[in-house]
Amino acid sequence: MSVALRVSLFVCSLLVLFFVMRRIRKAGLEISDSIFWLALSLVLIVIAMFPQIAYWASDLLGFDAPVNFVFFCGIIVLLVRTFAQDQKICMLKKKLIALAQDEALRD
Repeated sequence: MSVALRVSLFVCSLLVLFFVMRRIRKAGLEISDSIFWLALSLVLIVIAMFPQIAYWASDLLGFDAPVNFVFFCGIIVLLVRTFAQDQKICMLKKKLIALAQDEALRD
């Protein structure tokens, strides 16, 4: 991993960390969502500081290149995050239907 890439990854991770902390202070982000973003930015900072982790993990799991491992992990994280968001949306839809039905029965 080149020095320029490591520096840009570190700077972007710090920017995400700063933005999330600012949104938490202004109460614009739920705690469960903020934990995800804080953890993601901290993982990116660790990878930027110690790129040997990506090389070691890609060798351990049999990936041809560390970049393939990083992309694979990114895709998995996004799939899990999307599934969690879909569960939240489904729950909110059910609550909205129940509230609309309660309101209709009151009228």
